[in-house]
Amino acid sequence: MMKKIQFVLLYIFISLTEKTFAYPISPRPLRQLVIESESIVIGYVVKTYNKNKEGADWFRNMAKIVILEKLQGSIKDDTIEIIFYPGMICPAPEIYYDSTLVISFIDEFDGSYYTHAHSYGAKTLTKEEIAIYKNRIQEIQKIQKIANKEEQLTNTVDWLVKCAEIETTRWEGIFELMPESDFMSIFSIDKNQNFRKLLTEEHRERLKKALLKTKEINYREFGLVDLLYKGNKSEIEDFLIIRLKDLKEDNYWFADEYFNRLKHRSKSESVKLILEQFESIEFKNRYRKEIRKIIEDFLILVEA
Repeated sequence: MMKKIQFVLLYIFISLTEKTFAYPISPRPLRQLVIESESIVIGYVVKTYNKNKEGADWFRNMAKIVILEKLQGSIKDDTIEIIFYPGMICPAPEIYYDSTLVISFIDEFDGSYYTHAHSYGAKTLTKEEIAIYKNRIQEIQKIQKIANKEEQLTNTVDWLVKCAEIETTRWEGIFELMPESDFMSIFSIDKNQNFRKLLTEEHRERLKKALLKTKEINYREFGLVDLLYKGNKSEIEDFLIIRLKDLKEDNYWFADEYFNRLKHRSKSESVKLILEQFESIEFKNRYRKEIRKIIEDFLILVEA
C-alpha cells in the first residue's frame, strides 16, 4: 500500500512542476456519477481538435460528439462540444478519441459542457459495453427514486453486486463494497457507506463465482479477493497462485498485491529478501526478466 501511495505522490509532484491542477479527485464510481451529473449521454465522438494552438488555452481540446441517446438531463442539441484537457497529469484527465462510442457524464458551466469528475466521467466503450452500462444506469436511476430508504438501500446493495459480478462494471461495484482495497480511496472525501454489511450469503456466493471464473486479474479484482477471503481462504489462495503464474508483463507492477496476500504461506526468510528485491525494480521496465524470476521464486516458496 505504501509503495502505491508513493507512486501516486510522485505523479502529484510531476504535475505540480507542470503547473497543472495537481491532486487526485475523490473516486467516482457509477452510482455517484449518476447522482451528481447534470446530464448523461451515449454518443459518438466525431472528432477531437484544439482550437487554440498557442496562448493560455493551448492545452484545451474539444470533443465534437453526436448524441445517440440521452439518459439524463435536459441537453436539447443533437451534437455538442465538450471541453477537455488531455495534457493534465493529475487528476487523471478525461480523454476522448476520434470515431469512438462513449458514455459521457456532463456538467454545464457558463454555456460550455465539461465532463463530470474528469477520467471517471468519460467512458470509451464497445457497443456491448454501452448496453451493459445503460442498463445499470437506468436501474440505479429507478432505485434512487424509491421513497423507502431501507428498501432503497437493499436494492442499492443488490445493484452493486450486479455491477461487481461482471468485468465491464466490476470496479463500479467493488469500489463501494470494499473501497479500502483500492489505493485511490485515500483521496476520497466522501463518508463511505458500509454497503458490504448488508451483503447476504447469496450475494457472496455470486461474487465468489464471478471472481473464480475470472481468467485475468486486474487491479480492481483485489477488492473482490479481500471481500471474499474470510470463509474462502483455501479457494481464494489457490486462485491467486494460478493467476500469479499467468501474470502478464504489463501487470508486473502489481505483483506485490499477490505477494502481500500469499506471503504468509511460507515461513522462509527468503520471502522477505524476494519482496525487497521486487520493490527495488518494481516500476523499471528493463527488468522484466528479473521480475519474472522473482515471481517464480516466490511461487516455489508459497507452494512448498
